[in-house]
Amino acid sequence: MSKFNIFEKKLKERKTLATVAVVNPIIESAVEAAVIAAEKGFVKPILIGDEKAIKELLKKGKHNFEYEIIHTNNEKEAGKKAVELVNDNKADVILKGSIATSNFLRPILHKENGIVKKGALVSHISVFAVNKYHKFLIVSDVAVNITPDLNEKVKITKNAIELAKKLDIDTPKVAMLSAAETVNMKMPSSVDAAIISKMGDRGVFGNAIVEGPMALDLAVSKESCKEKKFDSTVGGDADILIAPNIDAGNVLYKTLTKLTDSELAAILSGTKAPVVLTSRGDTAEIKYSSLLLALMTL
Repeated sequence: MSKFNIFEKKLKERKTLATVAVVNPIIESAVEAAVIAAEKGFVKPILIGDEKAIKELLKKGKHNFEYEIIHTNNEKEAGKKAVELVNDNKADVILKGSIATSNFLRPILHKENGIVKKGALVSHISVFAVNKYHKFLIVSDVAVNITPDLNEKVKITKNAIELAKKLDIDTPKVAMLSAAETVNMKMPSSVDAAIISKMGDRGVFGNAIVEGPMALDLAVSKESCKEKKFDSTVGGDADILIAPNIDAGNVLYKTLTKLTDSELAAILSGTKAPVVLTSRGDTAEIKYSSLLLALMTL
């Protein structure tokens, strides 16, 4: 049984029913994710793309739910249409189907017609259910911000904390990752982590505990903390891991997805509507879990 089933339970309690714009759903995994959510009563899908191809996919199963198809000639048109629906308050969530990430993100990030919140930074947030860890592990940013500066790391951290609270984590514990737990002036990530940790002490992030710099082993292992005599509230019990850059974040993300049995859900934050950004090669299960995560943030 998926650990993300707890999201289903909470969505049922909240009586969530949202409209999801599915961009170019001409692959089975995207359609299946939307179909499962619709049949469970969580969403009404708007399927945007080639109408004939979409109908062919839908014919493969007997479906009893309300949906709408909006025909577009290509994936770029589909991406733009999804953003228009959000701006017109006709869609609550966007789900990526078979579309190049650049074409998908371009209308979302457009300065005039996009859906980025004023003053916000769009960041990618992953939620992992790791078999060897005792709770959900939130990781950011592994896919959007390449070499975030101090100000951008603050915004990435705020986005992750906001999501954690939507998952009913009242006081998120945040580990600002670096290669070690000591500040090294030759290691910028450790300096940024220390500054952001001090900002946390002064209430910048509200009801959250932010510590760093911190190596990964210390963030997730009480045994490592004991061995290294590292006294920390966050150590061994982190809810959130903030990567110093996309290289470190992406390696961690792919290590968890490819070398462990971890379950995954992932969305974009900092937008007017949550955006499910997954790989075209991801399974329907991952896309469905990501859709549940997006719904939890509404």
